[in-house]
Amino acid sequence: MNRAVIDTNILISWYKTGFISNSNDLTSIAPVFSIITKIEALGFKEITKGENKAISKMLDSGELVYIDSGIAQQTINLRQKYKIKTPDAIIAATAIISNSELWTANISDFSNIEGLKLHNPLK
Repeated sequence: MNRAVIDTNILISWYKTGFISNSNDLTSIAPVFSIITKIEALGFKEITKGENKAISKMLDSGELVYIDSGIAQQTINLRQKYKIKTPDAIIAATAIISNSELWTANISDFSNIEGLKLHNPLK
């Protein structure tokens, strides 16, 4: 089964609609979440307990990847080579290091990164 790092925008779409796309995308991948996605998705001041619980359950459905020395170094490399925000660089580094496709609605934010496999399941 292919692994896919799920960007925050895809996770939120999944939460709001109950699915990622009209296909069976979720059944064809093993979801991977960067710790940054967890922080972004749950870090809103106005998040309700119900939203927190539902999103946490979704995060629990996949592998949660923390920032280790390999991801940190890849993030540094990406920040040095490309104009990219630190959270996006961490998510991209997580996908590269874990040899996973990155699922994001913001393809243009990542499209110039060599070696990064991208997919927008909302299209």
